[in-house]
Amino acid sequence: MYDLNTIKRLTNDYGSPLYVFRVDDFIENYRIFEESFKSRYPKYKIAYSYKTNYTPEICRIIKDMGGYAEVVSDMELMAAVRLGYENDRIIYNGPYKGRKGIEHFMKGGILHVDHLHELTKLCDLAENNPHMQFTIGFRLNIDIGQNFISRFGLDVENGDLQKAFDMVSEVGNLHVIGLHCHIGQSRTIEAWKNRVRIMLAYADRYFEKPPRYIDLGSGMFARMNPALAEQFGEHIPSFEDYADAVAKAFHEHYKAFPMEDKPLLFTEPGTTLINSYVDFIGKAECIKRIKGREFVVFNCSKDNIGDICRIKNLPITVVPGGEPECECKEADFVGYTCLEHDVMYKGFQGRIAPEDYVVFENVGGYSNVSKPPFISENCAMVALKRDGEARVMKYREKFDDIFRTYVF
Repeated sequence: MYDLNTIKRLTNDYGSPLYVFRVDDFIENYRIFEESFKSRYPKYKIAYSYKTNYTPEICRIIKDMGGYAEVVSDMELMAAVRLGYENDRIIYNGPYKGRKGIEHFMKGGILHVDHLHELTKLCDLAENNPHMQFTIGFRLNIDIGQNFISRFGLDVENGDLQKAFDMVSEVGNLHVIGLHCHIGQSRTIEAWKNRVRIMLAYADRYFEKPPRYIDLGSGMFARMNPALAEQFGEHIPSFEDYADAVAKAFHEHYKAFPMEDKPLLFTEPGTTLINSYVDFIGKAECIKRIKGREFVVFNCSKDNIGDICRIKNLPITVVPGGEPECECKEADFVGYTCLEHDVMYKGFQGRIAPEDYVVFENVGGYSNVSKPPFISENCAMVALKRDGEARVMKYREKFDDIFRTYVF
């Protein structure tokens, strides 16, 4: 897909370095993921995690395919609203919700309470507006066998969850309609089975009939390049494996209920959907040999490709564009910043030359949205279709984009 002519055409038009979003492949992956769950439990919906990559064009495609928006800030909420989302198709999570979050609650949006202090404010709002009806969901802090203590949600063991239900019961126009959980760093099938089992048990305990929805958060492996998958050193479950663990369990648990009474099942995929479908094209500027070590200096930074490069070597493709090539035995690909730890790829073995391009795969999550305005502006992003058609999704940042909020 990325021959030298294609790369030069794209970088000449949109600048270098460059993000490339593979539109058709992303849509295909989205449909495969969704169908894996819907085929086992028809009342399933994707709520896409905006924090993973809130590029509006990506979020618009998801909206057009029927996905909800999952946001954790007023900024992300405003992006979803600008894209045309109604509040009842936006899920607002997170431990801190700003002024827009209150407006979202007042307009009937889906909002998950993270702590009792937040709930106190919402109870007061409801009581001060007795002519209105309000709904909320609770984020549960549960133990699914993870090796850490999560800081998020209402603790189900110390009495906070029961206290939260008791508080709501005292407010006649406020109703709990759903339960939510999200436990990061727990992508195994066993962890998901535990998640489902625990959440269904709490739904049975606190609701006389099934809640309107149960939201299980995110944390599933994506479909990925084998060169990356093998670095995890474990079996990578398929979408069907996750669907068997989650959607089948919901089907069995609620099979006695008519469809209209079954709860809506949400998951909130981010990296699962987007990671493998954004690539990053950087260019080698020079090759240095210092005290027996080799360094290839690029026109980009680790900040462009996300935190995953700190722990894994991303799949790469070297596209020759310069000469003479050098044979590297174990080179580090390093960025333009003045930081020693700005390393994008470790231990490269092969031929590379200044002016060669390198395509880094699997950079869709926590990359362009996480890149700080440190040392240099961020680059452009384009949508590329299989037929070669390209269009800009994000313009290359300029000096004024970074410095407009500063006073000179």
